[in-house]
Order: sequence, then C-alpha cells, then structure tokens
Amino acid sequence: MKKILGIVAVLIVIAGGWFGYKYWHETYQSQTAYAKVGEAVKKNSKTSDGKNYKVNGKQYYYYEYEFDFVLKDGTTRHLGFDSAESANPTPLAPGSYVTAEISQKRVVKGPNPISLGNIPSAVQAKLK
Repeated sequence: MKKILGIVAVLIVIAGGWFGYKYWHETYQSQTAYAKVGEAVKKNSKTSDGKNYKVNGKQYYYYEYEFDFVLKDGTTRHLGFDSAESANPTPLAPGSYVTAEISQKRVVKGPNPISLGNIPSAVQAKLK
C-alpha cells in the first residue's frame, strides 16, 4: 500500500511540474517582436467594483491597443495591450513602430518606440 501511495505521489509531483512549466513557458518565456502602432482607444480606468477610478478628483485613463507583432523568424502574433493608467496618459503615435518582449499570451516587457531602420529587414517587409 505504501508503494502505491509513493508512486501516486511521484506522478502528482511530475504532473504538477509539467503543467507549471507549460504555464510559465506560454505566459512568461519571451521573444523580441516588432509591430506598427495602430489607432488606440482611450478608456476610463475603473475600480474593481466598476466605478470610475479617480485620484485627488482626477479621472484616470489608459489606452488600449491591438498589435500584430512580427517575430524575427517571420511569424506573427496578435496581442492586446493596455498602457499604464494616469490622469493624462500619452498614447503611442499611430503609424510608428515599437519593439516588445512578448510571450505566447501577453506583452511581457514594452512596447518601446523604435525607428524603422533598427528593425531587421526581413521583419520590415512584413510590417508594411
């Protein structure tokens, strides 16, 4: 009986490790990607109960983006991104280019503005 419980415990640990690694890989393992900035949508920040989020009486806002990122190997990935909240957020310029570290599920770091000349030529062709 102890042998069976030991085997079951080992299998649970292995399965937990596998699913934990899979989650981490899909969510946080990032690659450098590039995108052209489209139109942003300005939205009111809300509290967890759905009320407008204000600091010292000022409404906070954020910008919502939809990016079609191109990785260095030429593959594309569509991801949404919300900018930081503030009373007067600055949007990214439509038509400009950005670079970011992205995973399969989210933007991990960035996006940061980049000039077209600093983007690999193979990626440039896919961005235009």
